[in-house]
Amino acid sequence: MKVVAIVQARMGSTRLPNKVMKKINGIPLIKLLLSRLIRAKEVQEVVVATSWDEKNKVLVDFVNSIGFDCEQGSEEDVLDRYIKVAEKYSADIVVRITGDCPLVDPNLVDACIRNFKDLRVDYYSNNHSETFPDGMDIEVISFSALRQASIKATSKYDREHCTPFVRESGTFVLGEMKSEIDYSDMRWTVDEQKDFEVIENIFNHFAPDIFFSWLDVCELNKSNPALFLAN
Repeated sequence: MKVVAIVQARMGSTRLPNKVMKKINGIPLIKLLLSRLIRAKEVQEVVVATSWDEKNKVLVDFVNSIGFDCEQGSEEDVLDRYIKVAEKYSADIVVRITGDCPLVDPNLVDACIRNFKDLRVDYYSNNHSETFPDGMDIEVISFSALRQASIKATSKYDREHCTPFVRESGTFVLGEMKSEIDYSDMRWTVDEQKDFEVIENIFNHFAPDIFFSWLDVCELNKSNPALFLAN
């Protein structure tokens, strides 16, 4: 079964414009994310999915320049965007990652994929019960379930947010990963400038290493909480 990780990203964020191209030590966030994600052993291909909005051209060009494919599709119908990328790359299993999560951990991605396969579910995630830090979200979906959702989901909300129909329709078999320790009070996603400051602090602390684990960041939070105060 071919596993394709699809990273949803765009330049048009209203709260923090162009955030995926903001740089830490000269490296754009999207490159940090992709460099970490490509280390997932269970993933055969990593593709960025953005929209046809002209603002995204710089993102497309950059992603291509560092050796990754970047596909364009609907701005609002993200579910359709995912379906088209999954079809083009012959995905049997889709891993959904969002571009505002630069701390994505490849080992955690691998664990989610292996659990998905072992449990033989349609959908598996680590964010349903919210025990992991915000910004570590991983969703694993069978292409079959995603395609059924694309056919049946009609609301704007379901189309824009991609996976709610799979999670909430009662049609599919679901599974989830929970952390033994509740880390849900930690915020590692990038929505606003203060979030970026926290992520910048984290990468600066571990520099030049960009491949530290999410558990390393948890330990840093304990030993140096001042780095995380901004958000």
